Amino acid sequence: MQSCLLTVKALADETRLRIVRILMTGSYNVNELVAILSMGQSRVSRHLKILSDAGLVRAQRQGTWVYYGLTGLWESESETGFLPSFADELSSDPLRSIAADDRGIRSCLRQRRKQAEQFFSTVAEREDSQRDEIEGPADHHSLIGELLSACSASRELSTVVDLGTGTGRLLPLLGRNARQVVGIDGAREMLEVARRRSEEAGAMEVEFRLGSLEHLPLGDGEADAMVANMVLHHVANPLEVLREVHRGLAPGGLFLLADYEAHERESHREKLGDLWLGFDRNELSGWLELAGFEIETERELVGNRRRPGVFVLAVHRKQV
Repeated sequence: MQSCLLTVKALADETRLRIVRILMTGSYNVNELVAILSMGQSRVSRHLKILSDAGLVRAQRQGTWVYYGLTGLWESESETGFLPSFADELSSDPLRSIAADDRGIRSCLRQRRKQAEQFFSTVAEREDSQRDEIEGPADHHSLIGELLSACSASRELSTVVDLGTGTGRLLPLLGRNARQVVGIDGAREMLEVARRRSEEAGAMEVEFRLGSLEHLPLGDGEADAMVANMVLHHVANPLEVLREVHRGLAPGGLFLLADYEAHERESHREKLGDLWLGFDRNELSGWLELAGFEIETERELVGNRRRPGVFVLAVHRKQV
């Protein structure tokens, strides 16, 4: 009963309802919420504390920043099942401020994308060597290869898509397991490097497409498999990317996701252009479930002095 009272009291305020609806689109830090809501920081922080005390909002540290998200997005459905449906109901009967909030969200995400694009447009030629110099060899590539080979052995993979292909480093591995490979990236400079390297290798034919991962240049159900290799921590809105991956995959299609475990290496923001310092696995599992995926296999490499821990997930788009 006490928990119900806290929840009802926490939601009995228009500003806190706005915050709930905003956080339904992803995680934001206090400064971003201040800009979206056009309110003072102390006022926003006070409302976040009330929502947090009621168990509706959870704070997660990302280096020197703290990001807030809805508890219902990463806890089990039995614990907080009403919250996502509540936020959907809120969107269908909007508050007066909904248009301004949506403009603020779009502005925030544009700023995140701009930050990532500026970084990658200047490091295209040396991105691989820069990462290897900081972290050492990309040992997790062998895990991606194993999981993709296991899938191709049980079903034919006509089209495999490399999301955020960068310099095309993973393309030869993908080409060994599919008839067609598509490399997608939002940085034109990266695609130029990947195309040149692919032509020089001459081992396979790859189609390159320029586009945002939040708006993939793919038709519905076009791909049999997609791979996101160390790319999710560079995108402005990870949940939106996962929903786009779901749209572009055929029913039952394979999605291989390799990324960092949550870490505190703040230097990754400056040296590697990271927007997110890895991911909490419970939060990520919640996002995948919301996007319509089922986790099948989990592999991981323990972190070391040079590199944070890396996980590789094999998930499938749920059959309709």
